[in-house]
Amino acid sequence: MIQFQNKRLFFAAFLLFFSVLLTGCASKEEKAIRQTISSELDHLVSPDATQINTYLSFQLLFPDAQQDDSSDLDPSITEIFTEFYKNFSYKISEVSYDDKSASADVIIHNLDTHALAKDYAIAALKKRIEGDANPSQVDFSLSDSYLLLDKTLKNHDYKQVESDIKVQLKKKNNVWEIVEDTDFDNELSGNFLTYMSDSNLLSPKQVVKIHFDTIKKFDAEQLNRYLSLDSLLNTDNTYTSSIAHALAEQIHKSFDYKIKSDSVENNSAKVVVKITSTDFTSILETYQKQISEWVQSSDALEAGLLGRHEKGREFLLKAIQDNTATTSETVEISLTNDGTSWKMQMDQNLAQAILGGVSSTLANVQEDVE
Repeated sequence: MIQFQNKRLFFAAFLLFFSVLLTGCASKEEKAIRQTISSELDHLVSPDATQINTYLSFQLLFPDAQQDDSSDLDPSITEIFTEFYKNFSYKISEVSYDDKSASADVIIHNLDTHALAKDYAIAALKKRIEGDANPSQVDFSLSDSYLLLDKTLKNHDYKQVESDIKVQLKKKNNVWEIVEDTDFDNELSGNFLTYMSDSNLLSPKQVVKIHFDTIKKFDAEQLNRYLSLDSLLNTDNTYTSSIAHALAEQIHKSFDYKIKSDSVENNSAKVVVKITSTDFTSILETYQKQISEWVQSSDALEAGLLGRHEKGREFLLKAIQDNTATTSETVEISLTNDGTSWKMQMDQNLAQAILGGVSSTLANVQEDVE
């Protein structure tokens, strides 16, 4: 009986030892997996600009930017991503593995990258519109893209959000390695790469609003360049410049808009907008009344042909400068999604509404002026 009990005790002790041995091996393997993941993610907890740049490469973030200057990019620019990951944290949850592969559930905490991507898209669109109003328009460079993202990060206080990712690993030469690909990089960024490449990140309605809000903030010189007002009159430079500047001042004072409705069908969209601008028809009526009265006077006869031309120009310029009348027109704006974003099309009806009908009536003025 005693011998039997000893055998039972020996067998129980053997099972306990074997169980502890297996548990120890399992714990060692899981620990190695966790250490591999931690070694990778700790680069983001204590941000290293060089390491971070491997996750957020410029090719993926800014596919539309001019890439030819990438080799000359100031290395310090990439340090903006230390701001991106400054509050990054993670927690390794469940780990599962076999002889050759493993996976781990990891909880990530970082800033709201969807909000950041949207704010950047708005800022980038504004910058491109403003570029059209600059004296010397240049392409939106890679450095511009990085600096604008840096400015966006610093000008906003983003909330922290939580996301769950699954990290895949493989064993190579008895060492665990993370399987890194674009999806892994994207998940580590809080899906920032996905949001940045979303062609619907800004809706057609938002695109129209950004365009018009930016135009409303233009000064007279920017409006002149953006709307190419100098090209409306085929006369000498001094006179053209005076008329263009006066028109720009009028539009600057009176331009406003209200979005009435919007609709989207596949890659096409329509946004109906009521646009208010200076009333050039009223300007023309004032000018024609003044010039008609003056040409019947003795002063007009004495002035001669050249003098009458100059006086007509004075009347037109004064009619523009003194105008207070506005006009409103409802137009349908077409937008197309090219796979990158919604693009607004500046057609003749839209241009006429912004210009207050100036281009359609100015031709009637030129005969009198010239």
